[in-house]
Amino acid sequence: MRLIALLVLMFVVSSAYASQSPCAGVDRALPESRKLAWAPDIAKQLGVPSVDVLQSFRFGSWHIIYVDTHQSDEAFLFYPKDPASARYVTLWGGAAMWDEEQDIRSWVIKNAPGIPKRLAACFAWHVTKHRDR
Repeated sequence: MRLIALLVLMFVVSSAYASQSPCAGVDRALPESRKLAWAPDIAKQLGVPSVDVLQSFRFGSWHIIYVDTHQSDEAFLFYPKDPASARYVTLWGGAAMWDEEQDIRSWVIKNAPGIPKRLAACFAWHVTKHRDR
């Protein structure tokens, strides 16, 4: 009985956390097939021989794709549409401090015009508070 109560408590806590996360509703799924399909187009856009697609954030038609070029620091690329059919509008790389969330959200909104505010907030939260997840 205690095990069931513990499992229910864990579910409630994780559900509450997920609903409070700025990334709630942002699609983070990244099947291997999509990584492989996007990699050549993204590499061509960046002018590098190849990239590894590491993470994806999608909300509406917008995508933020995290890539490793093996030639520079990893970068987040911001796309208004699917990366296979659109060019990125801006990129961001580097480190962020935990207290820079608002500044980064403002930077995204300024440099990726039209990006949904939820996606901008998710990105800012991710790079300041939740980077390794």
